[in-house]
Amino acid sequence: MNRNLVLLFSFVILSATQVCGQRNLSVSVTLSPTLAHTNYGNRYFYPESDGQVVEPVYVNGSRWAFGPSVGLSVLYTYAPGWSVSSGIWFQQVAIRQSRQPLAGEGSVTLRKRVFRVPLLLNYYANQQRLSPYFSFGLLTDFPLTSRVLVTRAGESTQNLRLVPLNASPVFHLLLGAGIRYKLTDQYTFMAQPVWTYNFGQLGGSRTHDPSFELSLQTQLAYTF
Repeated sequence: MNRNLVLLFSFVILSATQVCGQRNLSVSVTLSPTLAHTNYGNRYFYPESDGQVVEPVYVNGSRWAFGPSVGLSVLYTYAPGWSVSSGIWFQQVAIRQSRQPLAGEGSVTLRKRVFRVPLLLNYYANQQRLSPYFSFGLLTDFPLTSRVLVTRAGESTQNLRLVPLNASPVFHLLLGAGIRYKLTDQYTFMAQPVWTYNFGQLGGSRTHDPSFELSLQTQLAYTF
């Protein structure tokens, strides 16, 4: 696992331990179906062959990808209505396209995977059972090895790996607005349509493809 990711996760756990037992600490399970849009600029990706004869994956123009994001978060309420949160999420989104004409009939599915660390400022407007809920902050992605599935007419299906050329973190801005519903004194449900914008990697402007994500972030939180 990426060393920076281990350090960030350790920081989250340490912070939770220091304030454990207080009523202003919550742990939540997060699930977010995500639709990601990327505008690729003549990109060639070269999967690892493992001794197989493979073809480069060529992607150009506008592409939509869909997939889930799941994980755990820690929320710390420091003032009425205000909280900060962090955690660790796993996301996988997939794009599917036809093979290049010279390669023959079939399709290529590219599954991009990341570990994601959020750092968010959250606000709920009132102390009622149902309240508007807003989030703003930064997402830091740590790229993982992608999966490439190649189906070929009359030939066996290939399951390949695509190691990221640059494993540096990728940064996103997040904005979310939705509802917060207090189920009991200890359990709270939050749901937010969320928009994120991909800033890319530091110093990675040459390989950056403009992208954004739309997702429905749902959380079930338990307050200690």
